Amino acid sequence: MSVERNLTQFISTMATAAWDLMPRWGRWLSAIVLVLWLGWTFLVQERHGGASIVLMSVIDRPISYVYVNGKMGSNTFAFDGFGAGGGGRAGPYKIDGDTVKIDWLLSTTRDQLDKEGLRPEKHSVTLPMPKREKGQDDFCVLMLPDNTPMIRWADSCPVELDSIVDTYRTRK
Repeated sequence: MSVERNLTQFISTMATAAWDLMPRWGRWLSAIVLVLWLGWTFLVQERHGGASIVLMSVIDRPISYVYVNGKMGSNTFAFDGFGAGGGGRAGPYKIDGDTVKIDWLLSTTRDQLDKEGLRPEKHSVTLPMPKREKGQDDFCVLMLPDNTPMIRWADSCPVELDSIVDTYRTRK
């Protein structure tokens, strides 16, 4: 605890000494630059905050994990023909770049493991990053029946993907 206190005191002392050694015009210039930078950062600069990774699935097998550019998402249940695989949300994370790498583990239910002999499978795919509009804070990953992910940015993944999931529903 005293190491942090000593470091804070040292930084404060150095900043005060630098300020005291500055001429009056230097103080004015540094204050103007600070105000302009803060104004740019908070008022003008367009920025996107962190995004939540939302995983949904219409596969008849559970998904144990999903990683989006190395950031861990949630898991899902097997699709039961009604809901969208019981997905979840994780984050917020900074998700950016020109491409997005998605890694996931396609798991099995107990019946699939015992009766059908299915085993867990690791998968990975790299896709182009979809365009993000301001206000879209959900990164949606919908696992389709052919074990391929569909990705998009959305304000609310369950609302935006409901029409797509609806085509796979067998129970109402």
